[in-house]
Amino acid sequence: MDNQTISPRQFMFLVILFIVGSSILIVPTPLAAGAKNDAWIAISLSVAVGVLLVFFYNQIAKLMKGQTFVQATISVFGNWFGRVILFFYLSFLYVLASLVLRNIGDFMTTLIIPETPLQFTHILFLLVVIWGAYLGIEAIGRSAEMFMPWVVLLLIFFTISLSPQIKIENLQPIFGNGITPVLSSSMVVIGTPLLELVTFLMIIPYVKEEKTTRKAWLLGTFIGGAILTLITLLCILILGSDLTALNTYPSYKVAQKINIAGFLEGVEIFVAIIWMLTIFFKLTILFYSSTVGIAQFLTMDDHRPLLLPLGMGVIVLSIIAYPDVAYFESFVGETWFSYALTHGLLIPGIVGIALLIKSSREKKKNKSQTPSPSNS
Repeated sequence: MDNQTISPRQFMFLVILFIVGSSILIVPTPLAAGAKNDAWIAISLSVAVGVLLVFFYNQIAKLMKGQTFVQATISVFGNWFGRVILFFYLSFLYVLASLVLRNIGDFMTTLIIPETPLQFTHILFLLVVIWGAYLGIEAIGRSAEMFMPWVVLLLIFFTISLSPQIKIENLQPIFGNGITPVLSSSMVVIGTPLLELVTFLMIIPYVKEEKTTRKAWLLGTFIGGAILTLITLLCILILGSDLTALNTYPSYKVAQKINIAGFLEGVEIFVAIIWMLTIFFKLTILFYSSTVGIAQFLTMDDHRPLLLPLGMGVIVLSIIAYPDVAYFESFVGETWFSYALTHGLLIPGIVGIALLIKSSREKKKNKSQTPSPSNS
């Protein structure tokens, strides 16, 4: 499995799909609740912070020298303390995978197939995710390359078909409540999905062309953030900030308003399919990264024997993680940012500093061992 590689282009597509992921459904609501009609400004500020985060992650990836985050942490901190740090990092990926699975389950059982039990939706969706993780990162990267044009085309259709219903006055007044609500609301998007990009420290060693990969990560973050900004802007322009804040899935509500010449209606299901695709890729990346990381944590040669038992654990955790959608929105708004900050910034920061110290010591050691040229 270690021989598998993906191109920087595929890596960029994975970053875009990961950022869009479940955030396209859940992010506009808390943003509109906090920043009102300035929600689009809040998410734009978040994207700028996300780009800085990716610069930070790229520096850590450079110091890892072709290792995954798990391998690099064990190599710099040793078997015991390194594994203590990794326990929290891997738990973060695993819990996040279960939350993303619950997001798609709630969406499907609320709006698409309300009479289907939640557990069956989770099982069926996760079976495909397990199969994707079994095939490996190369298959996941190729799938992203294949589906990305369809996502882009549908987003273009989504934007153009809704343009007659746009009401510019919904954006006014800009900064009507001051800048403080905008700044506080931007924390929601920084927490999810931008700090979650720490997951890609498990993926980046499998990408060819190291220099191009860093650019691909930055470009993917910018494009993914731009898509989220566009969706949030459309929700505000069409529904207004109050209705956006009241709807659990405002972007789906907006899609229901598509009406072309009075005969093309009910196309929101196609939009929902694209959202399911983006959530599928986010969940697959998380599940693959967590299983590979746990396999390396346990010094196993192959992650595939862990897929089924860990998949069953994700299903159970997704059911008990939170009792209802209202609890989830409260959790995301009040708790998730600090949780994501700890695992997406503090832990990588500690490991990055240790890797930097180790690298500088190795350079000094190599310099001292290099024989000086003899005087002729």
